Parts: sequence; structure tokens; C-alpha cells
Amino acid sequence: MAGRDKSDKIFFDGREAHIRWSRRRRTIGLTVTGAGEVVVLAPQGASKDFLQQALIKHRDWIEGKVAERREAWARLRDGEVFFQGVAYRLALLPEAAAPVALGDGEMRVKAATRDAAWPLFKTWCRREAERLIMERVSYYTREMRAPAHRVELKEWKRRWGECHPKEALRFNWRLILLPPEILDYVVVHELAHLQAPGHNPRFWQRVEQILPDYEERRQWLNRYGAPFLLWRLA
Repeated sequence: MAGRDKSDKIFFDGREAHIRWSRRRRTIGLTVTGAGEVVVLAPQGASKDFLQQALIKHRDWIEGKVAERREAWARLRDGEVFFQGVAYRLALLPEAAAPVALGDGEMRVKAATRDAAWPLFKTWCRREAERLIMERVSYYTREMRAPAHRVELKEWKRRWGECHPKEALRFNWRLILLPPEILDYVVVHELAHLQAPGHNPRFWQRVEQILPDYEERRQWLNRYGAPFLLWRLA
């Protein structure tokens, strides 16, 4: 915590913001999380008055980002689940033959409650994600002439994938909830890192060579992807 500022929260315009102190920072940073929380990235020792002024100065940007997060969350409606970018009505059927089955606009889960349905649905999604991600990695590895790598599935709350050139390509299983073209973008993004480390112009040129419309896919992910990282049946 920062010296005399013992609280890690601050208020402006009737809104709450969380403070993350850092000894390494020299400037203030602002962000809005996937859950719609306003966060101030603050240098150690900055005063709350100074932080409040920064929030007030950028209130329009903050309000715009908060509105985007609300819009994104509104897409996830109660009683629906997503699979490959399509919303399906959740049907709880304790008497069903299969743990999870998809058909006729429904996601049928062999459970009586959502709490019981969640582990079944999650296991099914992970299996489908592994199958599809392996398929798309194999396809784009050939397309990009990228070196073959081990693929691992993870569950993160803030990222979709990561590339470790000497270890593995890692992807969030929740990619299976997103449209196929967005999953493809993440796969190409990580494979491109094997050929062009960092996010320099050469890297983005490589991505564009494979996906000419990558910027549209990237913008969709940045605008609508965050809630899928946090969503669960509840």
C-alpha cells in the first residue's frame, strides 16, 4: 500500500475504483476489467486526490468501457449456454441418456440443477475444445509452416492463449464457447509467435498474411470475449 493511503479503493462520480499499487510504476494507468470494475494502476506513494483527478479527467473513456462491458455481459442471457458462438437453451434433464447432448437449439444436460450441470457441461466442453483446437492447430501449422508443438488446455480468467517456444502452445478451453473464427484467430496468433516473437510489425504482418481480417476478429475478442472468461452456470 502507498504510505498514508491505507485504502485500496477510491470513489469518483459515485463510482468505486480499485487501486493496484506498484513500486515499479512511474505513471498512472487505468483499466476496466472483464467484470466491469474500474482499476487504477498507481505508483507507490501517489495521493488519492491525484488519483481522483486522473479518474475524473478520463471519465468519458471509463464510462465508454463500462458500457462496453455491460453490453458484452448482456449477450450471456440467463438460461442459455454458448457453444462455438451460438446460444443454446439450457435443458436440465435428469433422465437423459447422455451426460451432455446438443440438438434442436438445446444443450441438454443430465442434471436436476445448474450446480450439478456445471461440471458435466465443463467436462464436455473441454473435450470438444481439445478436439477442435488440436484440429485447428494442425491445420494452421501446415498453412503457416510453423514448427509442431505440444498443445495444452488451461483455464485462465484473463487470457486466451500463450506460446512457449521451448515448451508448448497453451489455450484456454473456453475458446470453444466463442465463434470459430475467433478461435482460429487465437490459434494463428500463438503460432505466429513461433515465427515472430513479440508484438512487433513483423508479427502482425505474419498474422495478416494468414487472416487478412484479423483486426476485426481481434476487436471482437477485445470487446465481447471477457465475460466468457468468467462465465459459469450458476
